[in-house]
Amino acid sequence: MKFRLLTAILFIPFLGIAQDENSKPETVKAGFGVSVVQVQPEFPGGTDSLQSFLKSNLRYPDSAKYNRIQGRVYIGFLVDKKGKIKEAKVLNGVNELLDNEALRVVKMMPDWKPGTAGGSPTSVQYILPVDFIVPKDNQN
Repeated sequence: MKFRLLTAILFIPFLGIAQDENSKPETVKAGFGVSVVQVQPEFPGGTDSLQSFLKSNLRYPDSAKYNRIQGRVYIGFLVDKKGKIKEAKVLNGVNELLDNEALRVVKMMPDWKPGTAGGSPTSVQYILPVDFIVPKDNQN
């Protein structure tokens, strides 16, 4: 339990590369001088809820912790028009144990609020980095 709390705290650093902070609408040129308002997909409850979800569900694999394997795993997925997570895969991994754990947690995420373009729901690719850092009490 002590390790779970420590490792959970260490998973906070993540970045939704496809997500604009607070999902603010963004105006982009769509061609021929036409602008389209885009809103990025959002985890239910926002960024804080996503962090909480990761803290609650990620488990540092014991073997990886024992062997001091750490790093950042990038998981790519599609948030479809209905907010469902699809096509989740490891884009850039560290180690099979950590890669599989990050992928497992992404696949169990609840439906997101879908992104929109021009006011209509649209599928959006999303990249979620997940950091694994060996707790200090395991580094000695």
